[in-house]
Amino acid sequence: MWCAVLALVMLWAVRTYETWATWGNLTIDCGREMYVPTVLAEGKMLYRDVMYVYPPGAPYLNSCLFRLFGVHLNVLYWAGSLSALGSAVLLYLVGMRLGSWLAGLSAGAVVLVQAFQSSSFSFPLPYSFASVYGCLVSCVFLWLVIGASSSKSLAWVFGAGAAAAAALLLKLEFGAACYITLALLIAARGFQQRSWRSIARDVAAVLPGALACAWVAYWMVSIRGFEFITQENLASTWPRSFYMRTYGKFWLANSGFSLTPQAFLGAAVRTMIFVGVVQGLHLVASWRRPAGRSFFLRVALFLATAVFLALVATPRQAFQQVFFPQDMVLYVTVGSIAAWWYFLRGRNSDRSPAIPLLLTLSSLVAFRILLKMQWWAYAIYYNGPSLLSFLLLARPLLPRAGPLSRFVVLRDLLVSSACLILFAIYGMRGYERTKGFVPLTTERGTVRVSKHFAEEYEAAIKFFKEKNSEGEAVLSLPEDASLYFLSRTHCPTRVNVFAPGMVAPGKMTDEVIAQIDRKPIRYLLWSNRVFPEYGVNQFGVDFNQAIGDYLVSHYRRTQRLLATPPVLGEWTADVWERKPEAELR
Repeated sequence: MWCAVLALVMLWAVRTYETWATWGNLTIDCGREMYVPTVLAEGKMLYRDVMYVYPPGAPYLNSCLFRLFGVHLNVLYWAGSLSALGSAVLLYLVGMRLGSWLAGLSAGAVVLVQAFQSSSFSFPLPYSFASVYGCLVSCVFLWLVIGASSSKSLAWVFGAGAAAAAALLLKLEFGAACYITLALLIAARGFQQRSWRSIARDVAAVLPGALACAWVAYWMVSIRGFEFITQENLASTWPRSFYMRTYGKFWLANSGFSLTPQAFLGAAVRTMIFVGVVQGLHLVASWRRPAGRSFFLRVALFLATAVFLALVATPRQAFQQVFFPQDMVLYVTVGSIAAWWYFLRGRNSDRSPAIPLLLTLSSLVAFRILLKMQWWAYAIYYNGPSLLSFLLLARPLLPRAGPLSRFVVLRDLLVSSACLILFAIYGMRGYERTKGFVPLTTERGTVRVSKHFAEEYEAAIKFFKEKNSEGEAVLSLPEDASLYFLSRTHCPTRVNVFAPGMVAPGKMTDEVIAQIDRKPIRYLLWSNRVFPEYGVNQFGVDFNQAIGDYLVSHYRRTQRLLATPPVLGEWTADVWERKPEAELR
């Protein structure tokens, strides 16, 4: 066990060292994750003084870290990277408990390989620390649930209840997945013990965590009411928020949660390819003298699938289709239903619900990537348990050959090695992309970015500092909240990110305009950020038109941030200055 943990620690150390400070994207949500805990550490209140789109767990935790260790990027780097290591180790421990230390080790290694990427989807500097901590807490919860499935002790259930509460305070989707799985755990324990009293004891054990969540919810609503929290803060979390009603369907479909006939037809085609290859590999591994029509049908299916992949896919894509299929979460979901049926129909009361619980949590946590399992983007925070489940489900697909003990090791080694080879290739390609990065050094830490981006951001930080020293406020549009953090200044409005759907029309829009007017804010730094991931492009033109019209009528463009010509595809920004009051009248 310790050798495997040491191997994970060494992989984590290598990945941290070779990718150091190349993580994140300063233009988008990563800036919010820097700025919000900073102002909380200074004494401001979440939601009331600064908008935030998730429950309060992550920003308040990071604000405590800032108070303890100082406001610096390295604090976030270490918090995120250690969360990745913790998630990997816990997945390994769960795999070991379920009889396959190689599957657990492989799932943990994949988490570490994909956690350190030069994008906003990373662990050390993510688009959302709620997702990073949610991944860690869900792995803690999984380990506790597996322990509770084979023990009558209430301590395991109490721990799982506390972990579920923590997950709910980090991100609603993690919390919902944990609490549904927790309910199934309690029901399974009662079913095993044939006792309503057991269910009552387990429910009592999880009540403290649920009550803590209820108290936090009461505090949130007490700030300015239910509508203020759900419509003007929890934009990308609350199902009935303006953001979710307007952009939610496109956003979820883009990340893999699409329940349309076309989406399932594509999944069916990919599944046929997957089955064709897997059954062919099974046939090769269990080679016997040809017998019967089924043998020739299986050979024909395998050859047809292989020819199809050779014509339409690269070798890497074909390899991925088998060992890291796009519809992995869908397969795990189907497996969870079958596992519960097998558990409930069994007459042996000692049968463990561990596997059904693992498959259930994996499918619930990763529901948003149901048909789009990837090694990048949103998937990296949700796919660890699903990958462990897939590796465990893949074990029976290989036929037994030789002594049982040797066969088990060789079987797990083959399945796990194929997956790790794929991720080793991805890891090397990611390293190549960051070779030309240069350090952007500030008072609050260093980030490695492209040369042009570093020059633009250095000029922006200097501009923010100069105007702040003159007593003038600067508003960054539509995003780039990282500029407030890196320049040690503050956003002059409660809303610090103007992405699509963040500012609801009506009352919230009117309040934002009133805040800009009341200051008044003299300067805007308006970047060229566009939002194709939401199906729209320009702030003030394709969305938030009311705010855009107000800004264009009250401000004028005065200069580019840098005099050098802009580089196509690179970040740049213009300075806008407020028109004189006489002209506005």
